[in-house]
Amino acid sequence: MVVIGNYRNHAELRKKPRRQFHYNAQILTDKETPLLACTISDISQTGARLALERDEKLPDTFTLLLTANGGARRYCRVIWRDGGTVGVQFIETR
Repeated sequence: MVVIGNYRNHAELRKKPRRQFHYNAQILTDKETPLLACTISDISQTGARLALERDEKLPDTFTLLLTANGGARRYCRVIWRDGGTVGVQFIETR
């Protein structure tokens, strides 16, 4: 048998397990830019995968608003990008 490339058994490698999630949220990049709509695809204690409604250029850090009034929020750092999908790490402050 010949194995080409780097083979892994697709085990979960994250420190905190993610769970599937489907929740509409908004992204606040700064006070002058309109809010960007997104959907949280999966989430853990330390991060999430976000699907943007449009392929937008996001800054490296931003605020994820989890409620309409912005009372529940997470500060995020982009870890990876793939078109309209981004993986973020939750951080303490922006």
